[in-house]
Amino acid sequence: MSDQSETVDNEVLRLRRQGRSYARISRDLGLERAAAAQQAFRRALGRLPEADASRVREEEISRLDRLAAQVRADTTKDDLDRARQLKTIERLRGQIGQDSLA
Repeated sequence: MSDQSETVDNEVLRLRRQGRSYARISRDLGLERAAAAQQAFRRALGRLPEADASRVREEEISRLDRLAAQVRADTTKDDLDRARQLKTIERLRGQIGQDSLA
């Protein structure tokens, strides 16, 4: 991995820990898509010492839980949109959980 890639990964991790969305991070850093920011976050997470990684995972799960609650409470979205967003949140939760097993 190049130093530049590692620098981007670490910046994604920093911004995500500040509460920024993956979509906003990808725009701010000029990444192709939000998925690229998610991958960078996971790579940076994988390089952290286990104690730090565990704390970051807990923060991310908590952030995703809050987001899921907001989606469930959003009456401006129809059931299909809410279900789609909740499925995406659940996928992200699963990825973070898998990272702890790797």
